[in-house]
Amino acid sequence: MVTFANRCASLLATTVLTLPAFLSGCNNAQSKPPSAAIDATALDSTLIAKIKIALTAAGDLNDLDIRIRAQKDAVMLSGFADSKAQIDRNIEVVKRVEGVRRVINRMSVRKFT
Repeated sequence: MVTFANRCASLLATTVLTLPAFLSGCNNAQSKPPSAAIDATALDSTLIAKIKIALTAAGDLNDLDIRIRAQKDAVMLSGFADSKAQIDRNIEVVKRVEGVRRVINRMSVRKFT
């Protein structure tokens, strides 16, 4: 026969055994990224800002449908431009930005129908 005391003891044992595992899972979900990752993200954002300023100064940024991604010193340009010459010109502008060592071009010439 199961008594009230046995039920309480069983519930207490289950709680004691499962609570640490539950709480450790919660702790991992709220852990903060390492400071190195934060620094790298800030540097990437700074580099993207410099690239946008350079492209704006070159006068082509408003005419482009462009996405800029940066990771360390590599920059990927993707999107569309009106001509191959415009793509080439913007790649050269990006290559001259301080901190850019490599430019990956994923841009295409926009096709009008």
